[in-house]
Amino acid sequence: MSTFTVEVELPEALAALGFGPEEVRREVPLLLVLKRFREGAISSGKAAEVLGMSRRDFLDLLARERIPWYEPSDDELAEEFRTVQRLAPSKQGSSSRIRRHSLRLLPSSGWSF
Repeated sequence: MSTFTVEVELPEALAALGFGPEEVRREVPLLLVLKRFREGAISSGKAAEVLGMSRRDFLDLLARERIPWYEPSDDELAEEFRTVQRLAPSKQGSSSRIRRHSLRLLPSSGWSF
């Protein structure tokens, strides 16, 4: 992997928290790639490539860091829900009603039904 060099001034407080030069060198690229991934600027495949790991390893990293790999917009989520409803087998000849669930995305804990 080719590299480039950047000189960065960091607050002494980071050193006081135990961050040494090697950890900063190792963690900064990871944090920058995760930032771009969260912004939707790069795919998981591209993120894995930049970090020199497999896509599977990157998805495992997302799980460890509790970063969702898929965050649909409200419109995308509504469309997926409509698709599920359309594809769900109907109960013909039955008077039972399909129970409807409300979906909401909780910011810190993921999906909630």
